[in-house]
Amino acid sequence: MDQGARLTLQESCLDGLLAELGLEWAEAEDPRITALAARQPLFPQYHRIGHKRQLAVQALTGDRALVQRHYERVLAVLVHDDDPNSPRWLAALLVPAMGRRRVLEDLLRVVEDGTPYRRACAAAAWKWVEPPLRYASEDALRAGRPTPSSLAERAAFADLEQRFREGCARL
Repeated sequence: MDQGARLTLQESCLDGLLAELGLEWAEAEDPRITALAARQPLFPQYHRIGHKRQLAVQALTGDRALVQRHYERVLAVLVHDDDPNSPRWLAALLVPAMGRRRVLEDLLRVVEDGTPYRRACAAAAWKWVEPPLRYASEDALRAGRPTPSSLAERAAFADLEQRFREGCARL
């Protein structure tokens, strides 16, 4: 799937989420975007997607019940986002609202059974959902010695991690 098709699919998922949330995004005229579009024709859509994502994130932030009501749609947006960093915004909403295990299990199902595009997006989103390793100091970070508590938290999801690795091997 080419980049234009991926962006169109991603924007369509975001538009569905915004519609469910009762939000409308209005594009402001910006000559800088027009100038950038001359060099990179897909930039306006990429830019628009970023603004739509932030509109959804702002509406959902701090409202766990709202995230829970729209979980399936938010998850759909997450697994249609192939940007390496932007999934962190949605993951940061889903984990506290639904629980880390639930979100990891749902990402794992997509990695195992989704379309190739959705599988790749879910695999990339995994890093934003899995328990982070923490370090007691800069020296511990450099030496690669995470805190025992963060290792224990990561170990609690070892069953999913193994399935994730197996699913990624089939990507």
